[in-house]
Amino acid sequence: MARKTFAIAFLFLCPWVTPAMAIERIYCAASDSVIDMSLESGFSNKDQERIVHFRGMAGVKDKAAPAGFKRFQITSKMLKQYWIDERDLRFSIHAFAPEKEPLYRVSMAMITDRISSTAKRFTGRYDLKVVKLKMGSAVGGEQILSHEGDIFCDIKR
Repeated sequence: MARKTFAIAFLFLCPWVTPAMAIERIYCAASDSVIDMSLESGFSNKDQERIVHFRGMAGVKDKAAPAGFKRFQITSKMLKQYWIDERDLRFSIHAFAPEKEPLYRVSMAMITDRISSTAKRFTGRYDLKVVKLKMGSAVGGEQILSHEGDIFCDIKR
């Protein structure tokens, strides 16, 4: 009886230890008739929800896109929103061209999910918009391109 009591007490007193599945980097890519894009984001080891870097390259292939977006670098300052939890990964970026006196804005929202909290691949959609800005404004303007496409993101450890 003492052995049985000890075994039960041992199970309740000792925590079940499972290895943490820390996300260190996420790599995303999309390629279709309108865009080629790849980006990488790195997350803090201490706070998995805090991004330490966000970078990549993109090129809008559509003829309606201004020259400044035919090939451009994605930087951390372009990241406007992001969300990551057990199953969802979302990013929203905004880029302006030319940088000093913007005439155009590209915005892209990426919404992905994965089949389980342990799966290494997120799949989903991106929504790309290119807007010709009104003079003196970074928010209003005429939309000259809108496109939706597939995107995937992989967890790299």
